[in-house]
Amino acid sequence: MHQVKFNNKVKPFKNLLDSRVKEFFESNNLSERGNWQLYSKTIILFSVLLGSLAVVLFVLPNSWWAIPVFMFMGLTMASIGFNVMHDAAHGSYSNNTRLNNFIAFVGGDVMGGGTFFWKIKHNIIHHTYTNIDGIDDDIAKYPMYRFCPHQKRLWFHKYQHIYGIPAYMLISLNWLLADDFITLFNKKINTTPIRNIATREIVLMIAGKLINILLFVALPFIFMKWQIALVGFLSLHACMGMALAVVFQLAHVVEDIEFPLADVQTNKIENEWAKHQVATTANFAMRNKLISWYVGGLNFQVEHHLFPRISHIHYPSISKIVRQTCEELGIQYNAFPTMRQAFVSHVRLLKKLGTA
Repeated sequence: MHQVKFNNKVKPFKNLLDSRVKEFFESNNLSERGNWQLYSKTIILFSVLLGSLAVVLFVLPNSWWAIPVFMFMGLTMASIGFNVMHDAAHGSYSNNTRLNNFIAFVGGDVMGGGTFFWKIKHNIIHHTYTNIDGIDDDIAKYPMYRFCPHQKRLWFHKYQHIYGIPAYMLISLNWLLADDFITLFNKKINTTPIRNIATREIVLMIAGKLINILLFVALPFIFMKWQIALVGFLSLHACMGMALAVVFQLAHVVEDIEFPLADVQTNKIENEWAKHQVATTANFAMRNKLISWYVGGLNFQVEHHLFPRISHIHYPSISKIVRQTCEELGIQYNAFPTMRQAFVSHVRLLKKLGTA
């Protein structure tokens, strides 16, 4: 792993925050993992997805009205990723490790993404080295995008705020068909080598993708007109990719968010790790319960980065503790009142990074 270090010898912010959050769970006799709210979400989302699939296959097999249903399926699959796979991959779905792994497989691999590589890319690299150029793969989409001011600006980046958003529609299709296999071949995520890949993990990844292709490609082409099945498949991934990309981009690639560099001589970030997470992360639409439900609490991204092992079900509650602690210690807490404001800020930053 990379040698970039944080100034964690003295960490008053994290110590105070940990003690307050621990006291919250103990005083309210709550588990940090998921509860009936998360489990009911799981049942609802998978029922909606399978029900929608049944509708396009058996009710609308020859109708172009199937396309809006495919689009709805894409949005539902993204929500499964936000709510179910994300918690399970972080180990916050349940205290049972086997259940976490099974739910991560069903909610991740079967939805088209390899959870083994995701855990390395997201849980370890992104959550440790958030917005650090050269390490964090989430901002390493160069040269197509310039997501960081430390990356070299190319002439076409001045248009990235125009072409960039529509291109997000390709993300889930890329995960299904290309990205995981490229990672497997290169044995590397951005600049981080992956030394040990168990055969079992490769088998599970391929099995998940084959199930996905069977359910959402093969069956539609068997039961439906091929033209409708094809447009439906592309529409599904366009909506899924757009939803996934936008939600994650609004957390780290917006205005007022920092992109720190380690000291050249010491290779150290001067902030303690917890302060670094707050400085590189933003929340949005914290009072919108509908958005919070759909995105699996990822609009409380600050809390998620500080406490990734706590289920998103609890983020609205602990956000009050985090915000109050930040205010007491003079730490900037980044939050946009609405999702629209966060999205506009993301587009403005894309334009700024493309021209300056």
